[in-house]
Amino acid sequence: MKIPEHLIPKFREMYDQCYACGFANPIGLHLDGFHRISETEVGATFQSRPEHRGTVGTMHGGVIAAALDEICAWTAVLAADTMAITAKLELRFRKPVDVGNEYQLIGRLLGQSGSRLKIEGAMLDGSRTMADVKGLFLATDPVESLWPADAGFIQG
Repeated sequence: MKIPEHLIPKFREMYDQCYACGFANPIGLHLDGFHRISETEVGATFQSRPEHRGTVGTMHGGVIAAALDEICAWTAVLAADTMAITAKLELRFRKPVDVGNEYQLIGRLLGQSGSRLKIEGAMLDGSRTMADVKGLFLATDPVESLWPADAGFIQG
């Protein structure tokens, strides 16, 4: 049961304290604009801020890793209809990532076998891949089971 696009913001409200996507978390990354690109791809945006800095002018690698982990988790939610936890991430930094820019995040569901999901993600600056990740995620709860009955989830 897929979350309808117009209800994605309502679903996000349940996770408003999440470090990566929660708007109510004052020290969080505040990733935004989660949407389906296709049946297997999910997109979002990340506006980096000065406090995300690592070395002079560049973003901290841990912040990049958190953003990529999150787009992969949302790919599980929006492409596989399941919550998931990270089992393994293989991260590759391709270019220095400037602080203060907006980046596009793309996640792609590569396959699912039982509770195992193979997902890849990328952080893009226009057409340039700044960092990418391949991950193994473990499905936990079907999205439908977490959706409040009165929240207007459309079945089918």
